[in-house]
Amino acid sequence: MQHHQKQFAAGKHFPCKAAVLAALLCLLLTFLMPLALLLTGRIKVPESARPLFPFAEPVPETAPETLTGPPSAGTRDSAVELKVLLNGETRSMDLGTYLWGVVAAEMPASFEQEALRAQAVAARTYTYYRMAEGCPFHPDAHICGDPGCCQAWMDYETRMADWGADAQLYADKVTEAIRSTDGMALYYGGAPILAAFHAASAGSTKSALEVWGEDYPYLQEVSSPEDDSLVPNYYSTVTVKAKKFAKKLKKAHPEANLSEKDCAKWFGAVEKDPAGLPVSVTVGGVPVSTVELRTLFELRSASLSVEGKDGKVTFYVTGYGHGVGMSQYGANALAKEGKTAEEILSWYYPTAELSAAADSECGTTSSQ
Repeated sequence: MQHHQKQFAAGKHFPCKAAVLAALLCLLLTFLMPLALLLTGRIKVPESARPLFPFAEPVPETAPETLTGPPSAGTRDSAVELKVLLNGETRSMDLGTYLWGVVAAEMPASFEQEALRAQAVAARTYTYYRMAEGCPFHPDAHICGDPGCCQAWMDYETRMADWGADAQLYADKVTEAIRSTDGMALYYGGAPILAAFHAASAGSTKSALEVWGEDYPYLQEVSSPEDDSLVPNYYSTVTVKAKKFAKKLKKAHPEANLSEKDCAKWFGAVEKDPAGLPVSVTVGGVPVSTVELRTLFELRSASLSVEGKDGKVTFYVTGYGHGVGMSQYGANALAKEGKTAEEILSWYYPTAELSAAADSECGTTSSQ
């Protein structure tokens, strides 16, 4: 026993050591041969296995999906063909695609869903109105993308890019608002109404008669619940030099007497509507409507007061927009109170009836 241990310690068991070395060599050849063949191209790696190998060819990246807009096929809106004037070019599109661009451009998608549904109905109704009545500013198109004439509009790709991280959430909200109200519009006397809307009123909307000189039974003064806690820049001020004010005012009203050096004396009595909002201001002895003052001095709203002091004229303005029809921030406030889209529309367009579009309005239409 001791003799064999000494021989092992001295390294004299060569047959055993050789066997171990041979086994190691076989093991290395087992792994290295396939690798050598792989590197020389003599064997092929299955495509499904390639991502597991760091030396395999890189997997090409998948191209990002192209945004093509919200689908509208199969809806009543999709059956209506429009000619829309956008940036000087007349384009053809279905009503569903057009409405998506209007709602996305006209109302913040962060608003309550019922407010967005009310906006979808108002925009659809206004479009039907323009299709029926036409517009002298673009006789070859049913409607345009200028909010100063018809309704604002933004294409799907641009709006998605502007929304950033919330894009898909907001897009889904807009799409749902249109689909859930598919074909629904407001009517009076069997015809689609002039469904005017604006951003924010000053506690009350204005009648169309007061602002545009035309009376519509469904565009009357109604209370509106928005305030400065809900509307950004609800209050605004604009100050102009007295000389600049006088020049613009005299051009529109040459009969106005602005000879007083103290501009505070230029302003007189203020006429108000039943809601307490100013309708006109006497300037230089001449009544001037607040609507005209808004236009002349590019103010956010016609709900204003004005004063002259120290060689300057300052306007104090509340709200944003012409004030007629549905207030968008008011609609959102009502939605927060639990009002449905139908209740919001009834609130802002009294006497109008909500119903599905007539069959004649859902067919393909020709240009005006």
